[in-house]
Amino acid sequence: MKAGSVDLWLRVISAIGLCFLSASQIRAATSSRIVLIHVTIIDVRDGSANPDMTVLISDGRINAIGSSSEIRTPKQVRVVDGRNKFLIPGLWDMHVHSDGDRSALLSLLQWGITGARDMAGDVRKVTTARRLIAIGDWTGPRLLVAGPRLMGPPAEADEDVWVIRSPDEARRAVASLAHRHVDFIKVHDGLSRDVFLAIAAAAKSKGLPFVGHVPASMTPAEVSDLGQKSIEHLEFVPKPCLALFHPVDPTTGGVIPPPGCDSESITVLLQKFAQNGTWLDPTIQSFRYFAPTQWRAIFAGFQKVSVQIRANKVPILAGTDWSSFLNEKGAPPGRCLHDELALLVEAGFTPAEVLRAATLNPAVFFGFSNSLGAIEVGKIADLVLLEADPIQDIHNTTRIAAVIQKGRLVLSKPEVNVK
Repeated sequence: MKAGSVDLWLRVISAIGLCFLSASQIRAATSSRIVLIHVTIIDVRDGSANPDMTVLISDGRINAIGSSSEIRTPKQVRVVDGRNKFLIPGLWDMHVHSDGDRSALLSLLQWGITGARDMAGDVRKVTTARRLIAIGDWTGPRLLVAGPRLMGPPAEADEDVWVIRSPDEARRAVASLAHRHVDFIKVHDGLSRDVFLAIAAAAKSKGLPFVGHVPASMTPAEVSDLGQKSIEHLEFVPKPCLALFHPVDPTTGGVIPPPGCDSESITVLLQKFAQNGTWLDPTIQSFRYFAPTQWRAIFAGFQKVSVQIRANKVPILAGTDWSSFLNEKGAPPGRCLHDELALLVEAGFTPAEVLRAATLNPAVFFGFSNSLGAIEVGKIADLVLLEADPIQDIHNTTRIAAVIQKGRLVLSKPEVNVK
């Protein structure tokens, strides 16, 4: 999305009833002390609801939580009336390609996304965006970035792709990215086995997680054993097993699993992921745009394997694979995360599990669970106020009444009572 399209996005948000403040207005108009009263808090750990609660926020953190009948509202604070509203932690989109686009990042925040994992892009652009958001010059989600994806030939190099042909090039690439202070390394297709092993070793030596695809030179089990922290899309099954997501052959009446792709083999693989702490980020909604003619078969296959993912307690993340390409296809930044959550529920995950995939799980993934991911005293106040209960209907995550980021009210509907 081009920067000039920000006006269009502001009109879209306004059309659904949200009122957004510019970054300068936020700093001028928003107190560092906020109290939400008579609100129902959703505990994403177990999906329980705690009604009629008061949440005190000071200096960017949650200072106190308790019954509204017991906690007195301090003086000189902004009071947000949470009656008939539901409070959840700020959401994360764990797979975006923002290209450091200011308007796209703004849109993420408008949709309640207070954190995002940028999975590949021009390292200069994304690290600049990360810095500008961190210091408050830009308004957008907390951003963690990979820089360019590391690919093997025959890929062609550009700002978003570094082509790695040898273990020496692999080590130099990881060292260069570490020097530029990326948060993790993104591996992709085409990498030879010796190059992949060199990237994994170099990333570990620099203290950087590596995440991404599983090239044909490796198996999902092997990258899990090597410590790949997350596997994206449907790459978590061996390449021959992608047949499980193909349309049904009418002459056979069903999909005949290739060797090693039967239910028992997939279960053994998923058990390995659970044991190794390998996270899965399906980005299932993206396939509606990348493979529209195969979408129904892909989702049907995903529904079947989701039963096994849940049964084996493999941790999942909620990501969209949003990029300018998806935007052109009709998937706006931010909104499509809510589509991902709904599809995960449709695939068989519970609303509580799906909320964790977009809140607490990212905090655990990044090692931030002491400060983010749940509504608890002492944690950073990244919060989303909803008009209806997301546990009863996951689609209610779209019914955003207000967004609080680092303890500041950055977005609210006009009818939200704020004093």
